[in-house]
Amino acid sequence: MQTKPYDFETQRKVGQAGETFLDQWLHPVYKVTDVSGEIKYQQAGIDRIVTRADGSVITIEYKFDLAAKRTGNLFFETISNDKEMIPGWGWSSQADYWIVLIPEQEILIFKPGKLRALVWELQKTLQKRSVPNRGYNTVGYPIPLTQARKVAFQVKTLYLESL
Repeated sequence: MQTKPYDFETQRKVGQAGETFLDQWLHPVYKVTDVSGEIKYQQAGIDRIVTRADGSVITIEYKFDLAAKRTGNLFFETISNDKEMIPGWGWSSQADYWIVLIPEQEILIFKPGKLRALVWELQKTLQKRSVPNRGYNTVGYPIPLTQARKVAFQVKTLYLESL
C-alpha cells in the first residue's frame, strides 16, 4: 500500500526518460512528432503524432507504469483528481493508441476501446485504488497484466534487451 504521496517532479523526470525511449523505439519505422507541450493535445490526451511510411497519421498517448513490474497490474486511471473530479486518462484520452512502458519489462500497445471494454468487463471484480498526491488522490483500477496482454494490440518484451 502506497503511503508516500506521488512526487510530480520525480515522475516528470521518469516520464521524460520513458518518452525518449519510446520515441527512439518508434523512430526507425515512423516519423514521431512530440505534441505533448501543446495545450489542445494535452486536453485530448495525445502526446505524439506518428506518421507512417504510407503518409497516414495516428495519435498516441504514452503511459509509464513503474509499479506494474512489481505488482503484476496495470493502473487504469479513472479519476485524475478526486477533489476537482477530473476524469482520468482511461476515460478522457482521445488518442488512437496508448503505448504503456513498463520499464525493464515490456511495452504494451492498446487501442483504447479494447482496454476500456476490459475494464468495464472486470469492473465488478476489481478493487478501486487511490494514489495520494499533494491535496488530492488519483483513482483507478489495477488491471492484471495477464488480462491486459490479452487485449493488447502488440506486446514487446524488453527484459533481454537490457542484458
